[in-house]
Amino acid sequence: MSTNSVVAYLNEDGSVVSSYVHYDGYETGVGMTLLEHYNTDKCARDLASTLGYASSLSETVAESHVNRANTDEPETFDTMEEFELFLMDNSHLEFGYLWTGGKWMVATWSHETIGHGYDARYESTWNGFAWLVPAFVRSGRKVIDRFRDMALEDNRDGRNEYDEYADELEVTVDKWHRYGMGEIASEAMAA
Repeated sequence: MSTNSVVAYLNEDGSVVSSYVHYDGYETGVGMTLLEHYNTDKCARDLASTLGYASSLSETVAESHVNRANTDEPETFDTMEEFELFLMDNSHLEFGYLWTGGKWMVATWSHETIGHGYDARYESTWNGFAWLVPAFVRSGRKVIDRFRDMALEDNRDGRNEYDEYADELEVTVDKWHRYGMGEIASEAMAA
């Protein structure tokens, strides 16, 4: 299974340029890579306008193009509303990332199962865009907990790869948590 996403940049004229990433679109995948490696205006603009299609997102666009399945070009939308409609109309896109106002935003959907068995129906609700940093921290904490639980279940000879991944992710999550809290505090002090 893949978790599909798009990475996009809101231009000064109101148009949006976006590129597709096939795998690992969740916040601790593509989202973390955006925060760690594409977190400036220039990097975000270059990424969205030159990536086109990537099987997965790496530290550089060139690395992201290695072993990609096709060579689709970036897509441009005349307005933000057109871009949002595109996201809402393409249910296979589970995450949309947008650089605007000097930071990454993430759009998501909520999914609800109504009923049971053959009578069940599924509804998706568009949540819109929110700042990526808090979403990454929340998601990252859940992943850390899941990997720590997996490590306990699989811990026959002491520490294992689940512990190591949880430790590595925790360092990154803690860093972005501190950054996010600093930004929130700065905004509150300025108000």
